[in-house]
Amino acid sequence: MSSEQLFSTLLASEIRGELLVLFHRNPGLIDNLDGVARRIRRTASLIRADVKALVDLGILIQKKIGGSVGIRLDSQGDKEIPESVPTRIRTINVGGEK
Repeated sequence: MSSEQLFSTLLASEIRGELLVLFHRNPGLIDNLDGVARRIRRTASLIRADVKALVDLGILIQKKIGGSVGIRLDSQGDKEIPESVPTRIRTINVGGEK
């Protein structure tokens, strides 16, 4: 998959883009689905499919922590993404942030 194809897949939805920005700006973040959804002002049911897509791509990891499932950035899978993709993600303006 080319860098452009990967970039298009990663940003196939607005929510997927928001998730990528959230986890790249906060690489140590570990939270459950509800917590991640609140951080991007969405509901868990609305982001579930996009989280799964990013897990399937190897960008995020879901891990059972106690009675909950934590979601975090997979630093190893993230390293396999061409450098141009995270650089472009970090420059995206989300929700009017400056």
